[in-house]
Amino acid sequence: MFISIGRRHKINPQALNNMHKLRARIFKQKKMWDIPLINDMEIDGYDALDPYYMIINRSAEQAYVCGCWRILPTTGPNMLAHTFPELLHGQPAPCCDSIWELSRFAIEMPHDNRFGFSQGTVQAIHAIVNFALGCGVKQFVTVTTVGVEKMLIRLGLDTSRFGPALQVGVERAVALRIELNDRTTAALERAIEVYLGDAADF
Repeated sequence: MFISIGRRHKINPQALNNMHKLRARIFKQKKMWDIPLINDMEIDGYDALDPYYMIINRSAEQAYVCGCWRILPTTGPNMLAHTFPELLHGQPAPCCDSIWELSRFAIEMPHDNRFGFSQGTVQAIHAIVNFALGCGVKQFVTVTTVGVEKMLIRLGLDTSRFGPALQVGVERAVALRIELNDRTTAALERAIEVYLGDAADF
């Protein structure tokens, strides 16, 4: 698995197209979200803000994208503040250089599910946390499902809610903070070691 992170304007156009098609498959076709597609691609207004993306490829060949994540600073437009403000339950939206928002995570990987997540997902979380720490980020915020929240807690990450979960479309959604601290990084290191140990057993 090959992971890269970069600004939209620096990513190969074919990889971008494949990323948006992956998002369409995951969010529209699999999860049945009520979102529009353009030429079989899922694209929204936040993609026009030159965000960072994590792009995950199965091999060094970048043509096939099997995973992605979008990273936006909270100092500009973001989904928590401007699309799902009800999940803040009256609290002010985060707006700080050291707080970034994660959105539009999608991945197609085998489900070995040691922590509820596939090995590829754990590697992706580990990579995005390390990238953000290198940029001086201290906290992620994200809108996710209650099911994913439970898996993050099981993984050992330092998370907290802005408030109770609400029904958003077909999902029970919640707004989370993920602290990028020693607790979170240690939990991810342990998870990576478990997966590496499992791989060594084969």
